[in-house]
Amino acid sequence: MKKILILIITFLPLILYGQNDIQLSQQFLSRVNYNPAATGASNYINVFLLGREQWLGFRDAPSTQVLNAHNYFNNINSGMGLSVTNDRIGIESSINAKLAYAYYVQFENSYLSFGLGAGILYKNLDTDRFRAETSSVYDDETLASYIGRSNKVNPDFDFGIEYNTEKFQIGASVTHLNLSPIKIDNLQSGRHIYFYSKYTFPIDLDWKLAPTVVVNMSSFPIMSLDLNTMAYYRERFWFGASLRASDEFVLESVVGIIGLYITDFLGLGYSYDFNIGPIGRYTSGSHEVSLRARIGKSDTGGGGKTPRFFE
Repeated sequence: MKKILILIITFLPLILYGQNDIQLSQQFLSRVNYNPAATGASNYINVFLLGREQWLGFRDAPSTQVLNAHNYFNNINSGMGLSVTNDRIGIESSINAKLAYAYYVQFENSYLSFGLGAGILYKNLDTDRFRAETSSVYDDETLASYIGRSNKVNPDFDFGIEYNTEKFQIGASVTHLNLSPIKIDNLQSGRHIYFYSKYTFPIDLDWKLAPTVVVNMSSFPIMSLDLNTMAYYRERFWFGASLRASDEFVLESVVGIIGLYITDFLGLGYSYDFNIGPIGRYTSGSHEVSLRARIGKSDTGGGGKTPRFFE
């Protein structure tokens, strides 16, 4: 009974407002999901796959799958790619499919990129599974308004900017640019604003340390904050940890991350979220597995090659 109660308390805000943007622990491996300005930020053709199972132990807990693919075209100083996410929580599921474009302005030892993402956001409610234990629940106007509303397709646009040097990275983006920042429900996400920064400290010839800060602001929840530090060994092996806090800086989870490039072009990553607070007593945590392929290519563009960092 207690487990059912905590499940209701945990999921009720999501039932009322929708899950908005996906939440990932290995987002640093592919920023294209929330900032199209990162499209093509590599000397490789990048393909990224990720699966996340959140709050194991709860029925119909969040489940997320991600596919990103992007490439840089040197002859037009541009990156192009696509991003597809599939997300499910409770009776709600969504598919967000976008094409992304980024234009790069090159400086002597740095570059600035501007990106635009365009696509669709499809949301679906399995209203056949919506059942109340007592008829009084249907007296609530908010819940009752969803009965009979099954799915919706919205056009979807993102915009972002990113600046990189060899050691420093900073970026900002807006997702669901054309959607209302206030009107949020199960069939429409709200606008999100992201700010992030990363700095890489070379420790010696083999090791690097890279702390990262990511802030996500939206109407619901108002803000989330991720503080992450990763250690990299010879660009082949990485491990680190994150702290995730919600609005009012309440600690939500502690995350452990590890990864390895099996070959020069194929990498595996894994992360485990240990939930803090009451919900942690009822779930065995959240798991993420990622697969990253970077395909080598020849430099066929015109003009000088744009410097690439962090990828």
